[in-house]
Amino acid sequence: MKPSRHYADLAKVDRTHASLYTDPEVYQEELDRIFYRSWVYVAHESEIPHPGDFKTTFIGDVPVVVTRDAEHKVHVLINRCMHRGATVCPVEKGNTKTFTCYYHGWEYSLKGDLLAVGLPRGYNEGELDNRSLGLVSAKRVESYRGIIFSSLVAEPDISLIEKLSGIKDYIDLYMDFSPVSQIRVGASGINKHFYHANWKIQVEGSVEGYHAPITHTTAFDIMIRKMGMPSNYQTQPLKGIDARYGNNVLQIYRLPDEAVLKRWGPEFIDLLSQAHGRERAMEVLRSRFNLVLFPNLAILEYQFRVIRPMGPEKTEVRLYHTTLEGVPQRINTRRVREHEFFYSQSAFGSPDDYAMFDRIGQGLHAGMVPWVLLNRGMQTEQQDEQGRRYGGHTQETQQRAPYYEYRRLMQGAAHA
Repeated sequence: MKPSRHYADLAKVDRTHASLYTDPEVYQEELDRIFYRSWVYVAHESEIPHPGDFKTTFIGDVPVVVTRDAEHKVHVLINRCMHRGATVCPVEKGNTKTFTCYYHGWEYSLKGDLLAVGLPRGYNEGELDNRSLGLVSAKRVESYRGIIFSSLVAEPDISLIEKLSGIKDYIDLYMDFSPVSQIRVGASGINKHFYHANWKIQVEGSVEGYHAPITHTTAFDIMIRKMGMPSNYQTQPLKGIDARYGNNVLQIYRLPDEAVLKRWGPEFIDLLSQAHGRERAMEVLRSRFNLVLFPNLAILEYQFRVIRPMGPEKTEVRLYHTTLEGVPQRINTRRVREHEFFYSQSAFGSPDDYAMFDRIGQGLHAGMVPWVLLNRGMQTEQQDEQGRRYGGHTQETQQRAPYYEYRRLMQGAAHA
């Protein structure tokens, strides 16, 4: 089916049209062309480590259950009974041997196979085909460094490794903060936020360096005094990066070696050095960055941020705190405390962001002003041999990045 709009005219290189954030028809086409036909984040392996473990989530509007079967294989099942359509798993996570629909007792395995139905004598012999009446499975499930992605179509137009090709070095850097290169996602808590505006605003905002010293002035002042954050945020030679296929990176800051020592201590530096080598350990500890894996996952220093569209102008964001395997408890305690300081519902950071997102949602209905500007820093942007674009971290290279992929998926255009 052809798109109903010419999206290249609505998502321009330097601006986006307000209708992309408010129009219900645009939203439905985004679900179909982005969420239902490409790679989407669904879980981290640490959330389902054991046979029988499961997690419920969404791919766009579609409810799914991510399971691990007795052979340790991961499945992504549509959370919808094949009989009358009720969800078969009503809870967010747990461990089970089967899923049973509470409406009429249809029971399914961790692989989605139909095992039994309530009151089976009501069906004629041969009327129930267990093979065709199992839960529908996502067509593709793959992972990288424990991050599980799924696609509802059998042949996404690019492979997962190609999709991650411009950003996997940053994923590796994130995982190597642990001496065993392993993290746990959500084990120490989840923060849930809602805002009344489009899902793409959080995609843009997760790697937004321009607003930070303005919207978060109070938080920045405290972090500079107490947490060792460099005071020269605006003038550091940091980057915003278009890592291709909608993925992007914002460098937050780079700590000098003396600040690394003060923040993490010699014991932790030695622990990472023994695991990864001194040069790699220092690179891990110097760097702080946010990254977006388009369309629905942002990875920040202390969290996996999962973006769930709930309509053209309603979005749920779940912040899954991440802890490190193989580290002293004080390291994870510090990470939890710093996460609480900035990202919880009563913190100094996230409430500011979601208040601004609500204001954006209101302002975008001013129809006489149809464009959202994303042109900051275009004239100084650079590009490398891999096609990645670079700009200053307070420029808008990383905000423009998703819309190259957005046009490609919505319009069928080649990635530029």
